[in-house]
Amino acid sequence: MSQRPKEITEFSDTSLLIIWEDGHESLYLYEDLRKLCPCATCNELRKSGSKGKSTFRKTIPIGVQSTQIKPIDIEDIGLYAIRFKWNDRHETGIYTFEFLRELCTCDGCKPVA
Repeated sequence: MSQRPKEITEFSDTSLLIIWEDGHESLYLYEDLRKLCPCATCNELRKSGSKGKSTFRKTIPIGVQSTQIKPIDIEDIGLYAIRFKWNDRHETGIYTFEFLRELCTCDGCKPVA
């Protein structure tokens, strides 16, 4: 069963909090969400990185430090996703609720090793 957010709020200047329908709470750093943008362009940049090197910085215009990345707007996409309009002018990634729930790194969501 796919979960949907009950509430999405800015937790701090650098993070987002999602409270899911089942009561679970997920905290996401904006920088991590931006680095993991699921759009085709960002996926290609990640794939083209050599020897595991991140190509994320290539997508951030000069003058915007990765630690200053934050959304200037969050838009609902139907009943299944949200889209961030980032302050680095990137806005093509559609973050499905399923994808966001999978990104949760709390102790209860971490895969068992």
